[in-house]
Amino acid sequence: MATVVSEKPDTAKAGAAFLDSVRDDLAAVERLLQEEIRSDVRAAYAISGHTLSAGGKRLRPALVVLSARAVQNTFPARTIHASAGAAELIHMASLIHDDVVDNAEERRGRPTASAAFGNQISVLVGDYLLAKSIYLAAREGNMDVIRVFSKVTVGLSEGEVLQITACGDVDTSEETYYRIIGKKTAGFIAGCCEIGAMLAEPPPSALAALTAYGLNLGLAFQIADDLLDYTGDPQVTGKPPCGDLREGKMTLPLILTLADVTPAERRDLLCILQEPERLTDDEITQVRAAVLRHDGYARTAAVAQGYVAAAQASLCALPPSIYRDSLADLAQYSVSRQR
Repeated sequence: MATVVSEKPDTAKAGAAFLDSVRDDLAAVERLLQEEIRSDVRAAYAISGHTLSAGGKRLRPALVVLSARAVQNTFPARTIHASAGAAELIHMASLIHDDVVDNAEERRGRPTASAAFGNQISVLVGDYLLAKSIYLAAREGNMDVIRVFSKVTVGLSEGEVLQITACGDVDTSEETYYRIIGKKTAGFIAGCCEIGAMLAEPPPSALAALTAYGLNLGLAFQIADDLLDYTGDPQVTGKPPCGDLREGKMTLPLILTLADVTPAERRDLLCILQEPERLTDDEITQVRAAVLRHDGYARTAAVAQGYVAAAQASLCALPPSIYRDSLADLAQYSVSRQR
């Protein structure tokens, strides 16, 4: 079966263009989010607004809407917008909680909620946003949406626990790495596609295709994100270089490298990685050089591109449309983006 290939070039400009077909939907979702984060508790509203105004890709709401429209059935726009908003609220909550766990000072070039307001209140506002997401999904009365989002939030929590327990473990396997990103990122993105498709009442083949698309897209997206941690420009990504490495997170570029080095090189690298939080700039440079020397960057990029191809191939089960093309573009954007 042929892969769906977009005619648009793989550039940052094309990356923005894949949302053109659902701009009106996303504007409606944005208005909904602005309304839903309101609270009589001033701190809850301030922290929610701080997180929402930080921007971001709005990838998850876009996937809910694009998946619904790609089915090409009629559907209640209000329900789709509510589900898309609920997805973004879950994402916002996960970002707040992750930043507390990671002691992160900045995200997208701005202070994190925890840095600006403190850990205790940020955790509680993260919980508030999760509760808001459940309320928003439940308000539309679709139990299948609640079921999928519940599964997603369980996966997010399990993935975070797995990541913390693997932190600093230089023997982390590829299998463990894929379990972590499968739960934290791919499962969430697949859930967004599943919900969008499901609400449009698709044939079983289309629902399965869009769920498979989301799973492969999520894997590609996270692998590319982990690669950017090593290769990205901090001025563009809004993140310090090798932040994952300094936190002791074992991601695919380093896992592939450690499996390929000589015993002597491995000893040297393990010595450097003993206390990741104390890594010097010179030691970071040594690790990055080792990854480059053993083609860790190129091999990681190739793995991510393989998942892009699988995601695009899944789309062949859908009828041709601008929305299917947008999903194909989005898949390629996930690995060509610079932030």
